[in-house]
Amino acid sequence: MNKQLRFATLSKYPPYRSGHAKQALWNNTALAALTGAEQHQVTYCGASADPEDDAGPGVQVHHVKEVRGNRRVPDGHLLHAVAAELYRVAIDHHIDVINTYYIDPHASLANRAADALGLLGRRPIVIHSIEGSDVLDSVCEHLGDGSAALLFGDVLRADVLCTVSDYTARQFLAGAEAIGGARLADSLAATIALRYPGLPPAAFARPSADTLAEFRQRTGLSQDSVLISTIGRLEEEKGLDTIVAMAELSLERQLGYEFVIAGTGSLAERLLAQAEALPNLTVTPNISSRDAQSLRAATAVGVFPTRVIAGFIETFCVAALEYQALAVPVLAGAIGGVPEATPDNRSLVESNTPAAQWLARIEAVLANRAERGATAGGFAAKFTSAVSARRLVDLAGLAADRPDRAGPLQPSAADDYLACWQR
Repeated sequence: MNKQLRFATLSKYPPYRSGHAKQALWNNTALAALTGAEQHQVTYCGASADPEDDAGPGVQVHHVKEVRGNRRVPDGHLLHAVAAELYRVAIDHHIDVINTYYIDPHASLANRAADALGLLGRRPIVIHSIEGSDVLDSVCEHLGDGSAALLFGDVLRADVLCTVSDYTARQFLAGAEAIGGARLADSLAATIALRYPGLPPAAFARPSADTLAEFRQRTGLSQDSVLISTIGRLEEEKGLDTIVAMAELSLERQLGYEFVIAGTGSLAERLLAQAEALPNLTVTPNISSRDAQSLRAATAVGVFPTRVIAGFIETFCVAALEYQALAVPVLAGAIGGVPEATPDNRSLVESNTPAAQWLARIEAVLANRAERGATAGGFAAKFTSAVSARRLVDLAGLAADRPDRAGPLQPSAADDYLACWQR
């Protein structure tokens, strides 16, 4: 197999619009450095004219263009166009590996493009990555209507099957057992390869003291206050009402903490209105990447009171990992795959824990801030984009070397990668 592997990664959003698409970009940038070859990302939900949204050296982003459809076959036109763009990129750039972020609907599109390339003798290795909403929205909630079964059929045609966390793998296999019994679940279990997200070098770079002072001044925060913050989607599942309640209680007790909620989402206006009545709460919608890094670095404890709601559960928590990359300890809801994104049980808080107990846990962290920060930093150091990229290259190489490509690769139980994550 070509040593300078060229990947085409399929993600819904461009790298500057979505967390998972940004993770794909981090991987592609690391792949470019590792292989010495230009990498490619195919997206289909918007583009940007802002030069700052450029993917950077080593990565080319391809946006699906408007193409004329068949008026007699109106349904599925976008999906056809995405598969066609993926095929074009693979032909024009001699792609060795197609990598998907989310299997629904990307698995079927990647398979379709790979089959067409196979007719020309150029079938690439196909890696399907099972991400967050694949588990609930596409599998668990569609066991009865048959669509989940079709998705499993698409998955089994991959050369490599990855999951973003061990929790995601377990939930996916539970869906497989519900559809095809233990036999299907066991056959899939033997093929799943864990690949955790990886952070880019910039995530570990701490802003200067002057930058942090300027950020605090511009944001209206006190220069010497103890900051408690969170960054993520401003949605119900993130448990942001718990942070508001903590701010209220902290103000009442005169603890001197300042709270910051940053991100984008449907709750922005409501949170801004609540912040009007709380002088110790700042809400920052549409925070820039630069300011987000300053906020993390200025924070004493990052908090993520995420909860389970209909149609959602965290399958990992990259946002918590980004704080820990700067040696900032976190407290996060003990649900789904979140425990895999934290170093130990001291970082986990049970669901439905009231604000008063969250504050008590924060005070316990602050009482041992240096040790907790060092633990967080050491834990996050394992999650780099370079490690993630190496995992993809290794899996692609193993898949290419198989004598029989009739089914997905079955990774060895003595996988060196897995030993790195044992607690």
